Amino acid sequence: MGLDTLTFLFLFLPASMLVFYLCPSKYKNASLAVMSLLFYASNDWKNLPILLLSLLFDYLVCSKLVRFGSNQKGRRTIFWSSILKNILLMVLAMAMMELGWITMPLGLLVYTVTSMGYVIDVYNGDERFDGKIMDYLLFTCFFAKLYAGPIVQYSQLREQWENRDLSLERINTGMKLSVSGLAKLVILAGGNIQIQTAIQEITPGEESVLSVWFLIITSTFALYYTLTGYCDMARGLGNLFGMQLPENFHYPFQSRTVSDFFNRFNITVTQFINRYVYVFLGGDTNGVLSTTVNTLLTTMLMGLWFGIRLNYLVWGIYFAGFILLEKYFLMKYLQKIPPIFDRMYTFVVVMFSFTIFSGDSLKTTGYFLKSMFGLNSLPIFNNAILYILSTNYLVILLSFFFATSLVSLIGKMIRNKVSHITEIGGTILYLGVFVATVSFMI
Repeated sequence: MGLDTLTFLFLFLPASMLVFYLCPSKYKNASLAVMSLLFYASNDWKNLPILLLSLLFDYLVCSKLVRFGSNQKGRRTIFWSSILKNILLMVLAMAMMELGWITMPLGLLVYTVTSMGYVIDVYNGDERFDGKIMDYLLFTCFFAKLYAGPIVQYSQLREQWENRDLSLERINTGMKLSVSGLAKLVILAGGNIQIQTAIQEITPGEESVLSVWFLIITSTFALYYTLTGYCDMARGLGNLFGMQLPENFHYPFQSRTVSDFFNRFNITVTQFINRYVYVFLGGDTNGVLSTTVNTLLTTMLMGLWFGIRLNYLVWGIYFAGFILLEKYFLMKYLQKIPPIFDRMYTFVVVMFSFTIFSGDSLKTTGYFLKSMFGLNSLPIFNNAILYILSTNYLVILLSFFFATSLVSLIGKMIRNKVSHITEIGGTILYLGVFVATVSFMI
């Protein structure tokens, strides 16, 4: 029962909203936490004990951190036991997944990183431990953000719970975001995955330069629309329950620099790494050496967020190289050229990065690059790829279009000119998108 299933949309979500809205205010968080655990159990019941034991351990660590008070040695010991537990849990899970021994437990990275951030904040005195275990469970494993985040801080949600906004405007915003995310998941991510699969099934003798190019393009869009689709749904569903979650992707493919792309792609994960990893280790962000180390740490850890694989690590180092090149050399030139050209530069750099990300080995990445530049004696195109493109061109065009902010700009222009009908028209439009998306799911 994923977020993009009929069971979730027409059974679990309405039931959750009914329970939530009927509960008195002081029990709303508890009801939503219980529904989140039920959602987890319905999807991945075998790994539910891991989630509960891991989160309960961190909860007890936070309570001990408060009780130890000025006993710094005791605080450090219990603190590091939590940090090491969380790191080992993530590393072991990713390693076992890469070896094919297990599938990644649902939401493990999200709830582990979220909980670890809370432990660090309590230890540093940046968060207060209030002992409300149901609030803590909701904060760490709210069902809508288990798949791809966003990563949030406890104080961000606590402030909203204290003044919960359940207005019609908030609910309307939530419904639109949820529909948008669902459409991205089902139509755009699903469509690109189908094209990617079709290209991968082309027999070796029928490969072409164009087929490799579109393999990289569709795998890139498949990843992007899967992640941004889940995150939009999380933000939308959060609004339905009175929680405003932060944006996690902000049109990264129209960034003007590689640095800007990295700040727009998986935003809350990058912020988590910047907030906790380098500074927490006692680093200083001033100076060439420290900036270089910080950039390498951030980009490499972002790569490893997707799994323990050499290609992901190299993907992070690739970005680090361009970010440092921009900071110390290219930026003075990029600021002088028209925006269209630096956006083209960034798009090309990012697209080529996914030859590294999409390959299961560096050898495969090398094959992709040689093929894309015609160095493997492949034809430019053939009937196999032309058939795939001719039957799926609309998905590809829509993928490029919705990766930009054009939709948002057009919407603003319409609202400015015909504001009296935009609300009704917008509702009708989103209803149509929802019906179309559901038809793809049936």
